[in-house]
Amino acid sequence: PDGGRTPGGGETPEGLQPVPARAGNAPGVELVGLAAAWPGGSPVFSGVDAVAVPGRWLAVTGPSGSGKSTLLSVLLGFLPPASGQVLVTGRAAWCPQEAHLFDSTIRGNLLLGRPATNGATPAGDHDLEAVLAAVGLSALVGRLPAGLDTRIGPGGAFLSGGERQRLAVARTLLTGAEVILLDEPTAHLDAGSAAAMLADLRAGLRDRTVVLVTHNPADIHAGDARLELSTSAGQPRGSLAPSR
Repeated sequence: PDGGRTPGGGETPEGLQPVPARAGNAPGVELVGLAAAWPGGSPVFSGVDAVAVPGRWLAVTGPSGSGKSTLLSVLLGFLPPASGQVLVTGRAAWCPQEAHLFDSTIRGNLLLGRPATNGATPAGDHDLEAVLAAVGLSALVGRLPAGLDTRIGPGGAFLSGGERQRLAVARTLLTGAEVILLDEPTAHLDAGSAAAMLADLRAGLRDRTVVLVTHNPADIHAGDARLELSTSAGQPRGSLAPSR
């Protein structure tokens, strides 16, 4: 349900492109004159410069077709840059807009983020409680009679829209990735639920680098770095813009 990338000096076992770290292993994400194009196609965007670091999110905006999903593909190593550089220190994990939740328990859905295979350390209750706290779900789980072992129904039907999205983000956090890519996390939420969830996420993810893709101006904080992608003819395909 969620995507992730493991850094390294060569191609990964999954066939992903290696994404180098920032100079001196400085935490965060850095885009330097970045251009991206799908094989056989013209550039989707070009000349993109941006930086995200722990404590300062990078908000990526722009109309459909401007390259927001393409940028996520480059950050995850699915698509190599056409030119310029993408630098990501540590692992990156993606929480998609339509992250699927299974007809299982809260525990079962979370554990998909860190399965006990390939040498990964099995996640204990402490790990699960930590990611739930980071996304503001501790109180909900504490009220449930079965706690972590509460079933959530097909697609998380027994949860509200905001609770489903928070659980999906918690599962992404359980990967342990240093860089979290949030793809339209508030797309299906009302204004109040969206604001409450993002307030919790900003507090819970303060030690991680976050790239937020959003169409909603209300999601963007005054202190965020902002990258606005454009499809307008004659305009730069990617430009930094002040937060509003």
